[in-house]
Amino acid sequence: MNIHSIKGILSGCLLTLILATASVSADDQPRRICHLEAAQISSDFDGGRINSCNKIGVNNIQLVIEPESAPPINPSPWYAFRITPKAAMPIEIEIHYTHSKHRYWPKISHDGKTWLKLDKTAVSQPSDQVIKLRLPPLKTPIFIAGQEILTAKAHENWASELAQKNGIVKTRLGTSLEGRDIYKYESAATNGGGDYVVFVGRQHPPEVTGALALMAFVEAVYADTPIANRFRQGFGVVFVPILNPDGVAAGHWRHNKRDKDLNRDWGPFKQKETQLMQAELRRFADSDTLHLFLDFHSTRRNVLYTQAQDEQTSPKGFTRAWVRGVKDRVQNYEFERAERPWSELPTSKNYVYKTFGVPAITYEVGDETDRKALAEAARIFADEMMRILLEKAGAD
Repeated sequence: MNIHSIKGILSGCLLTLILATASVSADDQPRRICHLEAAQISSDFDGGRINSCNKIGVNNIQLVIEPESAPPINPSPWYAFRITPKAAMPIEIEIHYTHSKHRYWPKISHDGKTWLKLDKTAVSQPSDQVIKLRLPPLKTPIFIAGQEILTAKAHENWASELAQKNGIVKTRLGTSLEGRDIYKYESAATNGGGDYVVFVGRQHPPEVTGALALMAFVEAVYADTPIANRFRQGFGVVFVPILNPDGVAAGHWRHNKRDKDLNRDWGPFKQKETQLMQAELRRFADSDTLHLFLDFHSTRRNVLYTQAQDEQTSPKGFTRAWVRGVKDRVQNYEFERAERPWSELPTSKNYVYKTFGVPAITYEVGDETDRKALAEAARIFADEMMRILLEKAGAD
């Protein structure tokens, strides 16, 4: 194929983040820098990941992507790198995964803020563990990554701007193992009551679609709409947009900097990050003021992991009504409810349900779900959540 320009191989939905704050910056991790005659390829920024590089030809290189921990590990093979051109020549890049099949379709950005899918004509897959990219001569640097690069700073900028406009209080819960700040954002019910909902995100670094859904969901809760205004009168809101900033900065597939899956530590609470959430949730231990807990993630499809139908929650019947209400309204967003009865697996869902008896739901978004569709669906999910909780509060 004769490739003349980058524009000729880009197509698909424009992937613009909710706020243009997804800047990339250097971090203190050792980063890989690889050289070709045509370009330098590097991962020296937050979220970057190249484990090693092998030059195959003059302008042909293999990038090896490995997990942060020895297998078994969740197959979420994150990759992210910057290409800085040195000469006007085409470039061929082979991405090789050592312990996973290919999962994330390549995305491309010139500024780390606005992202496009790389067109299928520029991508081939000779095997489950290898993809090849053919890029035309470049004039300016570009980023290529498995998903949009959404850094801890981007989360903070988004949440801080939302907080300034809506009287939300920003509080530093504590720090990660490497000293990165972890923030919660909270607004109390304007009627003085103590009822709350809690939302958590980004326990797993590559799960960007879940993060985008959380952002759209929270924005709907703070929108200037009749339902949102009524909801904030009667309910307080706590949200923690990013619980694993170290893993995000390091470009991890799954874990924090101690090689632990945070969503398998809600019970042992041996990790600094989950200990912060345990401490935050203690305020609800001796009351019935927590009404809902949502944990936002990504997987290969849109799915809600919920309590089983016969497991009682307070408020009663919330999940069934929520799913029904959303399905009556949502378009271009197929999703399923997958019942997962309580087990000893130390996930946030299991811990919160066992401890507080409330609906504790893992809100999963597909890796390649259309970004406009996931945002619109999240707003509908938020609207229906608010409607149902207000109705149930009024009935009590």
